[in-house]
Amino acid sequence: MTGAIPVYFLPTRNSYGIIGPIHNSEFEPAAIRRKIQESPLIQDKNAKPRLAIITNSTYDGLCYNASAIRGKLKNVVENLLFDEAWYGYAAFHPLYAGRFGMCGGDYSTGPNVFSTQSTHKVLAALSQGSMVHAKAGKPGINHERFNEAFMMHTSTSPQYVLIASLDVGAKMMEGEAGTRLVEDSILEAIEFRKRIVSAKKDMKKGDWWFSVWQPEKTKGKAFYSISDDVLKKDPNCWTLKANEKWHGFGDFEEEHVMLDPIKVTVLTPGIMENGSMDAWGIPACVVSAFLRKEGIVVEKTGHYSFLCLFTIGTTRGKAGVLLNMLYRFKELYDRNAPLEDVLPHIVKFAPSKYVGMGLKQLCDTMHAYFKARNVTKVLTAVYEKLPQQALRPADTYAALVRGNVEKLSLKDITNRVSAAMIVPYPPGIPVIMPGEKFSHDTKAILDYLKICEDFDNEFPGFENEIHGVSVEQEDGAKHYKVYCVKL
Repeated sequence: MTGAIPVYFLPTRNSYGIIGPIHNSEFEPAAIRRKIQESPLIQDKNAKPRLAIITNSTYDGLCYNASAIRGKLKNVVENLLFDEAWYGYAAFHPLYAGRFGMCGGDYSTGPNVFSTQSTHKVLAALSQGSMVHAKAGKPGINHERFNEAFMMHTSTSPQYVLIASLDVGAKMMEGEAGTRLVEDSILEAIEFRKRIVSAKKDMKKGDWWFSVWQPEKTKGKAFYSISDDVLKKDPNCWTLKANEKWHGFGDFEEEHVMLDPIKVTVLTPGIMENGSMDAWGIPACVVSAFLRKEGIVVEKTGHYSFLCLFTIGTTRGKAGVLLNMLYRFKELYDRNAPLEDVLPHIVKFAPSKYVGMGLKQLCDTMHAYFKARNVTKVLTAVYEKLPQQALRPADTYAALVRGNVEKLSLKDITNRVSAAMIVPYPPGIPVIMPGEKFSHDTKAILDYLKICEDFDNEFPGFENEIHGVSVEQEDGAKHYKVYCVKL
C-alpha cells in the first residue's frame, strides 16, 4: 500500500517445521546494507531503511531479547515494530523482562518503537480487539500524523463495544492481579509439560508416547525435577543454548532467545533426533482431528507437532483433560480402533476412502505418504532461499486490483510472478510474496505446493489451508491455482 520495498531477515528452521530465531548477525548494520545492495528493486543503494519489523514472540513461543535488538538497530532504522499479536501478556510477569517491545529502558537515543498486540488472542477482549503501543525514540513521533495514518486503516465509526472490552481487559491486568493471572497460566503449562515427560519416562521399553519440545535438562538437572517455583520465575531455565539437540537450530548467540513456557509444542512420533523421518509415525493432523472431536482445539498443527496455548482463559485442570485425551488417543491407536468410532465425521465426509480403515492404518498410510516425499527435507528447502523479487509489492497489488492477473495451475507457474501472498497454515508464514517469482532456484516451493495438492486428494477431510491458493475441482480431483501477473 505504501510502495515500500522489503528486504528480509532470514530465520532458522528445524526438521519439525518450527521457525526458529533470526540470528543476531542479521541485525548488524553491515548485513542490512548488504541486503539493500543486493536488492534488484532498490535504486538508491545508499537508502536508509525506514522500518524494521520483527515477530515477537514467534508462533511457537520464541521470545527475543528485545532490548538487545533495539540496541543493534540504534543507528540503522528510524522505526522498529515488534509484531506481538500473541504476546500481550509479557508486560505483566517478570519472567519476560527485557523481551518485549515496551520493556522499558532508555528509548531516547534509539528508533521509535511500536508494538501491535491482538488483545483478544491472549488477554481478555472481544474478537478483533487489538492495541498498538508506541514509545518515541530519537526521531520522535508526531501524534497527529500518526493518528491520520492510523485512521486510514480503521473505521470512522468504531465499534465501542470492542473499545470497552479493551478497557475491561486492561483493568483486569492492573497491579498484582495481572501478574497472578499470567503466573497461573505459566504454572498450568508447566504442570502439563511435566506430566507429559513423566508419562513418557514411565512407559515400558519399546512403547511410544508424545514428547514436548523443550530443554531436556536445565541447571544440570532433568527438566521435570526442577521445582515449579524456579521454572516460573527464572528465564535461564527457558533460554535456548547454542547447539542443543532438542531445539534443532544449531549455533546461535547466548541469551538471544527464550522459549515461552505457556506455548507448549507437543511432538508426535515420526521424526528422529537427527531430523530424518522414522520408519513409522503418527501425523499430528490425525491427533488434532481427534482432539477437536472431543472439544479440544489446539492452536496450530504441523506435520508431526501441535501447539497448545495456555492463557488467562485456561481454567485449572484443563491440562489434565488434555492429558487424558492423549492417553485415550494412544489406547485407540494401539488397538487400531475403527475410524467410524474414532473420527466418524471424517468417515462420513469420505466413506469410500475411510470405511473399514483403522486409526493406526490411517496413520501408517499418511506417514508413508510424507516419508515417500521426504516432506521434512522439502519444507526445510522451502525456507532456505528467498525467491527473486521482480516487482514491488505495491505494483503487484495494483495489478491484482485492476485485473491484470491470471489464474494458473501449478504446472504453469514456473518463471511467473506471483500476484498473491502464498501462506501455508501452519505456520502462517509466507513462502512467496506478491511480486516474487516462482523460479528454478526456488523449486522447493512448487514441490511443497504439489505435495499439498496431492495430499488433499489422497486424504479428504485433512486438506491443507493455504492462503493465496484457489482450490478448484476438475475431472474429479482438486487442483491448486495461483494468481500470477499477466505477461
